Amino acid sequence: MKNKTHLLPLASLLLAGGILCTGCGGDAPVSSVPADVSTASSVEEVDAMDGYDYINDYVGLWGYYDIELWLRVHEDSTFEFVNSEDETIYTGTADADKYGMDLYFDDDTPQMRLDLSVSGDLLEEGSSDALHPVDAIVSRATCFEKNGLEINGIVDSSDPIQLNSGVCSFTGKGSGYNTDECYWQVTKYNDVTHDGIREIQFDAVCYIPDSSIPYFGQTYDTYISSELYDAYTGTWLTASTAKGDTSRADHHYYHTVYWNDNAYDIEFFFSTDWNMSSTSDDKIFTKSYVVYLPEDYDGLVFAAQAQPDNYADAMALDNLENVSPEGNIMDLAPLDPYASLYFSICG
Repeated sequence: MKNKTHLLPLASLLLAGGILCTGCGGDAPVSSVPADVSTASSVEEVDAMDGYDYINDYVGLWGYYDIELWLRVHEDSTFEFVNSEDETIYTGTADADKYGMDLYFDDDTPQMRLDLSVSGDLLEEGSSDALHPVDAIVSRATCFEKNGLEINGIVDSSDPIQLNSGVCSFTGKGSGYNTDECYWQVTKYNDVTHDGIREIQFDAVCYIPDSSIPYFGQTYDTYISSELYDAYTGTWLTASTAKGDTSRADHHYYHTVYWNDNAYDIEFFFSTDWNMSSTSDDKIFTKSYVVYLPEDYDGLVFAAQAQPDNYADAMALDNLENVSPEGNIMDLAPLDPYASLYFSICG
C-alpha cells in the first residue's frame, strides 16, 4: 500500500487652517508682513486667494475596514474602486470640499457621498461603512476564502466522512486503473498551549471499503493522498511521501508561512500505520500527527485529497513533492483542490 502525504489621518486638512491672530486687547502689534502682501483672517479667504483644490486632501488609496474593496483618488479628480488584485471595479469623477467628497460613477451606479470624520475616516453616507487611508492593498481574505475552498470536514466527528475518488488502485504500470470512495475521520486527542507554543496531536484515519478495490487476481497498488496546508496563504506544508508503516522519527518537517506582515513557524511530526487485516471489511490507514504552532496562529488545515481519473495524473500527483514543494494549493496540478475534504486543525 502507498500513501501520498503530503485574508492618513488627513494631516493635510489640518494645514488648511487660517492665520492665528495674536494679542489680548489693546493695540495690536505692528505687523511684520510687507505692506504689499495681504493677510487672510479665515480659511475661506485663503481658499479664495490661493484657489485651493480640496481633491488634494483625498488623493491616494483608501480601504474599507471590513470589505475587500479599495478607493484610489487621483489629482485630476478621477477615481476607481479596485479589488484585492488591483483590478478596477468602478470608475468615475470626484468633487471634493473640506467636508468630504461626492463620487460620480461612469456607469449607472448612484452617486456616493463620503463625509470626512474627525478621526480622518471617510464615512459612507447612509451606511455604517467607512474608509481609511492605507499605504497598499492588503487583502484580509485568506486563500481558502478567496477561492471558495470550504472547510467541509468536521474534526472529532463520530462518523467518517465520504471522499469520492479518494482511493485509486491498479496493477503494473497502471493496468486496470480505478478510483472509488473512501472515508476519512480526524480526531484530536491533545491540544495544549505553553510558552507561546500550541501543541496539537491528532489522528487522521482513512477507511477503504473492500468494495472500493477491484479484484485484480495479482499484486496491485493502492494510493490515497493527504496533506497539510496553510489556509491563509494556501501554502502546501510539504512532507515526503510515506509508503507503508513509518515512525515519527522518519518524518519531521518545519515550514514558515508569511501572512499580513507576520511570520508563523510550523513544525510537525507524523507516523503512518496500515491495518490490512481489520475485523471489518475495511482496510484502515492511520496517520498520527504532532504539530507545534504559534499560539496566535489558527490556519492549519488537514486535507484528504481525491485521486485523479487516470494513471498518468496519479503518478504526477505522487511526484508533486519533487516538483512543487511549498506550492500554492491552487497551482498544484493535477490536484483538484475542490475535490478534497478539509479539516481545520486549530478550530
